[in-house]
Amino acid sequence: MARLASPARHFGPCSGVTMRWLNRVVAQARARIEGRHRLQRAISNSFWLFSEQFLKMAAGLLVGVWTARYLGPERYGWLNYAIAIVGMVATGTELGVNRVVVRELVTNPQQTAQIMGTALSLRGIGAFAGLLICAAVAAWRAHLQDPTPALIVVVSVGLVLQLGNVTDLLLQSMREPRVSAWIRMISILLTNSLRVALIFLHAAILYFAAATAAEHGLNSLGWWWVRRQRGWRYRAWRGERDQMLSLLRESWPLAVSGLAVYAQAYADQIVIGSILGGSELGQYAAAIRIVSVFSFIPMVIQTVAAVEITRSKVEGPLKYRRRLHNLYRLMMALFLVVAVPLSILGPWLTRLLYGRAYAGASPLLPWLALRLFFTNFGVARGIYITNENLFKFALITAIAGGVTNIALNLVLVPSWGARGAIAASLISFFITTFGLEPFEPRARQNLWLMLQAIFLPWRRLPQEG
Repeated sequence: MARLASPARHFGPCSGVTMRWLNRVVAQARARIEGRHRLQRAISNSFWLFSEQFLKMAAGLLVGVWTARYLGPERYGWLNYAIAIVGMVATGTELGVNRVVVRELVTNPQQTAQIMGTALSLRGIGAFAGLLICAAVAAWRAHLQDPTPALIVVVSVGLVLQLGNVTDLLLQSMREPRVSAWIRMISILLTNSLRVALIFLHAAILYFAAATAAEHGLNSLGWWWVRRQRGWRYRAWRGERDQMLSLLRESWPLAVSGLAVYAQAYADQIVIGSILGGSELGQYAAAIRIVSVFSFIPMVIQTVAAVEITRSKVEGPLKYRRRLHNLYRLMMALFLVVAVPLSILGPWLTRLLYGRAYAGASPLLPWLALRLFFTNFGVARGIYITNENLFKFALITAIAGGVTNIALNLVLVPSWGARGAIAASLISFFITTFGLEPFEPRARQNLWLMLQAIFLPWRRLPQEG
């Protein structure tokens, strides 16, 4: 790994105190990294994953805003509706096998061909089942006077085009996320360039749906190139029925949990589109896009903090609690730093980015900013869930939140419109993150740490006791 350069070369004249402090920081960082190959690999892998996520968020915001302005609220709303429908189907038909497959590849490398063949078979079955479900949804909406049936069919083609993504599971097991990150980043750049070209060509909305599906095809093309370079052949990957059943027995809780989480995140858009129409959904989706940009930050913090917090659990319960509490304090501070300016400047920012056509999105943004509170604590809470092996409890909370979100959306959206969807989401997120914690003995201590960080964020936990 490249050595960290001294900052003295780059910052020019500055105070001696500042320079000594900077040099000390660099020296400490160098001492912690050099000679620790696993740490170096972890930092490198994290860098590529963060780069990919940052590029995805930045391109999604810039080109997404441009696309929204070109399509207008109604067409933009219907496009988001189709993407949400297909995404819901895809989450269910992926069967939750990805994590289990990666684990099996790591623990049983001698069975790589068999495991990959089984994974590819399951993904293929799920993809074609998803196509049928999407076709049924499109047929059900065919009598309506909107473009959603065609949009759903076009976007759902991506379910088949993403079959090549199974190669990514093999690269994950080999600890080579850089390769996959490069493939996805190139795909993001090409796809967003295609969207920009479609705007200049004044293309119809169906072409933007095709661009969404094309991104999956570009990813698969990249993984096809990797397979060819490394001599991996699909023909050598043979699935087995017994292993398929074994993977499904292990992965079904993950599939249900993933579907519940997706429903909690996107049920509002589906219900708004179904009940209020594309124009109202376009306003809502425009506001959501601005808020979603900031969800990247807690994920980065969680990834960086997870290792240190997990290690502190071995060093002692007090240190473990203090580090968890400090993470929650940081998440609370991050929420305030982002949400307060977003609430104040959000309406002005929405008009600046989207124009007058999206005036309806402006009053939604301050309320949607509250979602960041639950995003921050939900992401940080995941570390405690993992360390304490509370996966069954997490599954229950995810299902409870997803069901609550769908039910409340159906009740509140007809009367309150988009604000009803926001209220439904906030209530369901509260149930998932905080509401059921008192009923699980091992989660109560973590709930107390989160509450202390929320109501007394300036206080640290005492050193003893």
